[in-house]
Amino acid sequence: MQEFFVDLLGLDKKADTLAVGQICWRTGVVFIIAIVLLRLSGRRTFASNSGLEMVVKFMLGAILSRAIAGDSPFGVIVAAAVTLVVLHRLLAYATYFVPALGRLVKGEDSVLAEGETIHHEQLRYASLSEEAMRAAVRGAANIDDLAQVKTVRLEHDGTISVVKKEA
Repeated sequence: MQEFFVDLLGLDKKADTLAVGQICWRTGVVFIIAIVLLRLSGRRTFASNSGLEMVVKFMLGAILSRAIAGDSPFGVIVAAAVTLVVLHRLLAYATYFVPALGRLVKGEDSVLAEGETIHHEQLRYASLSEEAMRAAVRGAANIDDLAQVKTVRLEHDGTISVVKKEA
């Protein structure tokens, strides 16, 4: 049985000697492995655009692509991908219990505006123009006047959220 998978996936071959069929089978196997790893890493990994999740996305893609192309031993690549997902889960778990670690890893949100008071230093720090912030307010809350806004925040994942004043 083991020999069957070695032949099917070309596990004993160098990248330049893999047949098209073996690369296709590797792609299918890596696809299934990726789905399993994504389920293990949690929903937030691909629903969020925080720095941590972006790093995991890029690294997981880079690691798994090597398994398809045959650039490194297949088992080693799968082990590296599993290690990355486990580290991500452990770090996410730790940030839940240690808020300071969460702020360090994920960053903090910042208040861009409170009512009509715009915090220009926060806009500058976020490399965001006042017009871009106003456009985000229009898009997020359908509000054209900051007088109707309680707060505008740049969240740690890069999204802009708006809290409306109570009527």
